[in-house]
Amino acid sequence: MEQPPSLSEVQSATPEQPPMSLPVRLMNVLAGPGEVFDGIKASLPAASNWLVPALLFALVGAISCFVMFSQPAIVQQIHEQQAKKMDELVKAGKMSQADADKGAAVAEKFTGPTMLTIFGSVMVTLMSFVRVLWWALLLWLVGKVLKRPLGYVKALEIFGLASMITVLGAVVGILLAMLLGRMIATPSLVLLVKDFDITRKTHLLLGTVNIFYFWQVGVLSVGVAKVTGVPFIRALPLVITCYIFTELLLIFTGLGQFAL
Repeated sequence: MEQPPSLSEVQSATPEQPPMSLPVRLMNVLAGPGEVFDGIKASLPAASNWLVPALLFALVGAISCFVMFSQPAIVQQIHEQQAKKMDELVKAGKMSQADADKGAAVAEKFTGPTMLTIFGSVMVTLMSFVRVLWWALLLWLVGKVLKRPLGYVKALEIFGLASMITVLGAVVGILLAMLLGRMIATPSLVLLVKDFDITRKTHLLLGTVNIFYFWQVGVLSVGVAKVTGVPFIRALPLVITCYIFTELLLIFTGLGQFAL
């Protein structure tokens, strides 16, 4: 009598699930991050998992600069904020009116649409890579706190893939800026501020209350939990702490515009 196949034979005969392609990973991380990070844990490191999202974020940021600074209303807002700052310095006795007038003339030359677009595009490209490297360091430290090894390269992959959420958020921000004619129009509490001032810390703090940032924090927590093998509820508080620390660091070191 023929013996039935053993369990090991059945398992070996079952075809393995093919690995996700990069485009599928980039899209699925928005809807099914758990499955994506399960695959990341089991696969060899791939630089494309963080390099491509960083490039996409830089591209969307450059497009955002072009769209915003091509609108006269937004450029006028920038000039008005500069003039307001000069007036405050004159009233405080820190600058003479003549120096303020000269400064305003020089600033106007370097805050035309073309210069603003070039400068903004360069800065957003630089920061898109800095933020990936910075967050990978934070996630690596989270692994240390959890006492579960999380290699720096894996941390790069986790944040890189999760940053597709902020890429989507940046696209929404472009659409809002075009619709509202505002330089800062992220899907956050800044929409409640009529005259947003990028130099005011309270306004910047409102900008950190962003639904896409919260979504990203949740996905990052899923990534850390999946790769390290800890429960989601253990990873979440640590990732939230990293987010709060990063945003406050940017705001209180004078780099608040990058917190948005």
